[in-house]
Amino acid sequence: MSIEELLKNGDIHPFKATQAEINRAIEVARRDLATAEDVRKESLDWAYSIAYNAVLQACRANMFKLGYRPSGTEAHRVTFEFMQFVVEEPYRKSISYFDRARRKRHRTVYDEVGLITEVEAKELLKRAKEFLSYIEGKLKG
Repeated sequence: MSIEELLKNGDIHPFKATQAEINRAIEVARRDLATAEDVRKESLDWAYSIAYNAVLQACRANMFKLGYRPSGTEAHRVTFEFMQFVVEEPYRKSISYFDRARRKRHRTVYDEVGLITEVEAKELLKRAKEFLSYIEGKLKG
């Protein structure tokens, strides 16, 4: 798969984001990271879900900056697929991790209570913070 194939399949489409749209996505990511930290003691499931959303929003900001937007019903999956093509090598493993988190987050939001462990929530929060910092650097460059 490639960006060209994602375009051809209708998974993404060209999008001319404004700087304000890019900034809003980053602001949501920052807010969600802070909120995830705040709720971690009350609900590991929600902390995990909110941290996941922070990562998704950072990815969306990067997609917007590069001139694309996901389309269709599988926007989360497509966003991570797209990101595999645009991040540097060390972060490709992080994208794979976040995609696995996407599937687990789906289960915890829709199917199972108490699925997320303290270790999993802490790990996702740690990686989400590192990734947001990386994306913020890319957006400045």
